[in-house]
Amino acid sequence: MDFNLTSEQQQLQDAAIRLSQGRLMPWLAEHPADQPLPKSAMLKILGALAEFGLTGARVPVEGGGSGLGALDYALVFEQLPPVIAVALIAHEGTASRLYASGAAQTFPEIFESLIAGTRIACTASTEPTTGSDPRSIKLKFTASDDPQQMLISGTKQWITNGTIADIALVTGKSDESGELLRVMVERSVSPYVAAEIPCVGLRQGHLSELNFSQVPVPRANALGNDNSTMKTLTQAWLINRPLFGLLALTAARRARDIALEHVKGRVQFGAPLARKQLVQEALVDIDASIQSARLLCLSALHAADQGSATQAQSAMAKRQGVSVAEKAASIAMRLCGGMGLATETGIERETRDIKMFTIPDGTYEILTLIAGREITGESAL
Repeated sequence: MDFNLTSEQQQLQDAAIRLSQGRLMPWLAEHPADQPLPKSAMLKILGALAEFGLTGARVPVEGGGSGLGALDYALVFEQLPPVIAVALIAHEGTASRLYASGAAQTFPEIFESLIAGTRIACTASTEPTTGSDPRSIKLKFTASDDPQQMLISGTKQWITNGTIADIALVTGKSDESGELLRVMVERSVSPYVAAEIPCVGLRQGHLSELNFSQVPVPRANALGNDNSTMKTLTQAWLINRPLFGLLALTAARRARDIALEHVKGRVQFGAPLARKQLVQEALVDIDASIQSARLLCLSALHAADQGSATQAQSAMAKRQGVSVAEKAASIAMRLCGGMGLATETGIERETRDIKMFTIPDGTYEILTLIAGREITGESAL
């Protein structure tokens, strides 16, 4: 087993680092750190990601995308600023689902605009009372007086990109058949109400609530029935969960770097803190845990490329990645003493951002039950 990157993978990773450090991070710095980015700024960022081929990373080349495998995508993805990476996973994931549903042929102009980054996309599945169990979704698609239209009624919550999205892939139930449906909603054609949800971390991002009150949408925009909707959600989880684990670990690594610089320069009892045995032990624990959890996430993504990924493997990857990241950032904060609590060091921001990765695509407890179900063959749900 070769753990070294190929020359192509190394080039991809290096290019992503240059993109992040040379363009994306300076653009983020132009805006308040505790307020959602303007839509114009997000479109500028998506344009840069499109140049790099990331807005259609998992879309096949023949479909206008980059055709990256899950592992190669991850090696690039983990180099991006977290708030941008989360927006990208929503946008690119929606584009991938639309392509898999045949929407690239049915709605070519819309699909091409998403790949070009000139329109923003989101996927709307979760609701105020529905998270890990999509079959309990309450949003309804009902009949309209116009046979070419149907009406959307309900609320979606915790939707990344929701307030700035031009295209929303909305999951709901048909009032006629009771089946789950995925429907592409073009906001300029089917206007809905969207509001930001203030959160503990990733404050430059857009986590939103979408409200639909008898909103008309063309019946032709329906993309799948109950079976295909569940399959699409399941396939997305295989990739997204390890990606969220990697994002959390990247934030933890930045917290570790801040702590390392602090203990090298902080002198106590006549010597730098870096010479103290317990401090060195803490840093070793951080590094060992981050490296092992990262390998678990990359292994899950490699398995996805090979067609051998399981829901247990994906669940364990995110579960371990986020859990390790939370603990590592907490230790890093303690190593900095009082400065770990100060906003100027940046550790508190990394700690808050890591919290934002603990919920999407499964909490620690749900991920445990998913993995436990495959291990034992018994469902606790």
